[in-house]
Amino acid sequence: MPNRGLPVQRRNGAVERIQPWRINERIGEDPFVAFAWPRPDFNGAVYEFLIGLLATAAAPANEDDREDWWLKPPGPDVLEQRFVTVAHAFDLDGDGPRFLQDLALLEDVESKDVAALLIDAPGAQTLRNNADLFVKRGVAPVLSRAAAAMALYTLNSYAPSGGAGHRTSLRGGGPMTTLVVASHADYGDTLWGRLWLNVESREQVAGRAGAPSLDEPETIFPWLAPTRTSNRQAGGKPTTPSDVHPLQVYWGMPRRIRLVFESAKGRRCGLTGASDPAVAASYRTRNYGIDYSAGFEHPLTPYYRQKKASTVKLPVHPKPGGISYRLWPGLVVPSRDGLHEPAQVIRHWQQHAAQNVGVSRFAAFGYDMDNMKARAWSEGEMPLWNLDFETRGQLAYFIQRTTAGAATVARLLTGAVKAATYDRSQDAPGDHSFVAERFFRDTEDAFYNALVDAVDAAKALPESDDATVEVRRCWPLAMKRAALRLFDEFVPADGLENRNMHRYIKARFHLALALGGGGKVGRSLFDGDLGIASPETGRGRDREQKSA
Repeated sequence: MPNRGLPVQRRNGAVERIQPWRINERIGEDPFVAFAWPRPDFNGAVYEFLIGLLATAAAPANEDDREDWWLKPPGPDVLEQRFVTVAHAFDLDGDGPRFLQDLALLEDVESKDVAALLIDAPGAQTLRNNADLFVKRGVAPVLSRAAAAMALYTLNSYAPSGGAGHRTSLRGGGPMTTLVVASHADYGDTLWGRLWLNVESREQVAGRAGAPSLDEPETIFPWLAPTRTSNRQAGGKPTTPSDVHPLQVYWGMPRRIRLVFESAKGRRCGLTGASDPAVAASYRTRNYGIDYSAGFEHPLTPYYRQKKASTVKLPVHPKPGGISYRLWPGLVVPSRDGLHEPAQVIRHWQQHAAQNVGVSRFAAFGYDMDNMKARAWSEGEMPLWNLDFETRGQLAYFIQRTTAGAATVARLLTGAVKAATYDRSQDAPGDHSFVAERFFRDTEDAFYNALVDAVDAAKALPESDDATVEVRRCWPLAMKRAALRLFDEFVPADGLENRNMHRYIKARFHLALALGGGGKVGRSLFDGDLGIASPETGRGRDREQKSA
């Protein structure tokens, strides 16, 4: 990390500022366990920064090497020796190439306040209209060099559309990131457990899309050379995976920016409060930076295809509603239609999980963007299991089925709430997505309990064609209880006028009927989504044929 270091928290709660090579300092006594930036997007981006740094300067040759450093994490002296080999690429200010900044000085461009680097900062039109009601202007008049470097990395990693020629990140605006998080058998939860298992081996890097033969530093760190501009009228063109080294996915630079530094003169960083002799007060920017084409696949991001016949993979982006178990198909296991698949790092972990790993989880985070506007930062952590191939297949089937059923029940509940409230539910005003969000939140504990039971069942019956069927038969009851409870909360019967009571009774009746497997909708919920027999008819399949 350029300059003054990363804010990190030890297990005892103390916060320190360190250089990246110190991340394993005192790992056996009082390890670092988390980053302590005051912004969640910085805390997410700095994981990607360090994973990229390790992959670039200290990657394991293969899985055996990875396990060696997992069992015995390298000390600060070893990491310092590795990181110093690329230190020339991480100078933030001064003469020559600057970290994530255009090689040109851009002196003919009018400067902007440095706070505009923050993704959720109000835009120019918002400021002109005096409409910055929730995210105020002037939140950070100056930034310390460490905070400025993190702002640059965060913006380039998650860059949304910024107007004509201001390019989005290599993964589009506001991509989702997923990481493996593991506890060490001896040291417990550490910062190393959030980093090392996500670092690609040199074998993985060489096998990923890109041109490993391009090993010049500027093919990895694009700011070491003149910017490969994308202004087609001036001869620019998109950048494809064959134009760069595959490691550039960690160091993408779609924005052309030069920070302007000044003497601090007593001013402290507006984000962290840290003092620094020099601060970034403004920056200059020009459009038509690097335009990363389709074909790049970032190892930390899940991807999807729009059609089965398509070979183009698109990065997943967080959506309204946050990150919950409803997103598991596509984040932890492939989706049932085969169009969504977990990130490479998750798939690799499931195939090569180290036996000496304790409790493991996966973390997902990212910006929910509405074009250029950041609506929310979403993040969450969920459990992962180290399972053999057959057991993993049983668990994937369970997740696909139960989440499909939950999505259907959430939709039915939302429809019932609107039908009970309005004469014409299709004309119901406003956004009712909060109903589904609440349902998923209220059933999350039940889902995880069922998931534990499903794992136990899959391990106990490895040869079964459908080891989790009995667990799935219990899932509809948990969903029904939550859905009816929420219906009664959102549409209380007390105080309803007589003329509205018929809507309430009808909506609740049809919701309860479907949740019990009755009617066409209920049979579809059980037979189609959950893959179990509908209680009403006794028909339905308890498992699709494996050839389906």
